[in-house]
Amino acid sequence: MILREQTCVAATTEQVWAVLTDPGLMSLWNPHCVCTAGAGLALRVGLRFQAVMRFRRGPERTLDCDVTECRPGQRLTLRFSGEALPGRAGHMDETFVLQPVHGGTDILHIADFSHAGLPWFLKAIMKVMHRFGRKEGKSPLDGLKELAEGSDA
Repeated sequence: MILREQTCVAATTEQVWAVLTDPGLMSLWNPHCVCTAGAGLALRVGLRFQAVMRFRRGPERTLDCDVTECRPGQRLTLRFSGEALPGRAGHMDETFVLQPVHGGTDILHIADFSHAGLPWFLKAIMKVMHRFGRKEGKSPLDGLKELAEGSDA
């Protein structure tokens, strides 16, 4: 199951990239992230850091975060794996695609749960809620937009 969301940010691609690729800022733009152990790291393919996440009202869970794709100013893919995923063998890929446009940057956010080990019925519920459900709180894309538009990077 793959979920997509898109927005346009009134900030340069460089400003968005600076916010997106600083693991220490992840908790400021991703509402599921409590904290990361990667502050100050320069993201590159092969880098691994940890993120403590909380989904809904559940407990905090530590996930490994691997950088699997990093094309500066264009595309970033993070692979999350660990105790928060069923069976601990699965993973979820989160990709951000940046495209400069007049007046800012277009951001496509792709969350790929295809290998997360989620039961089919939960994937179906998530897909329906994503498409037809009422949005509660900020999404990672909302937070990224807010932080990038307020940055002076």
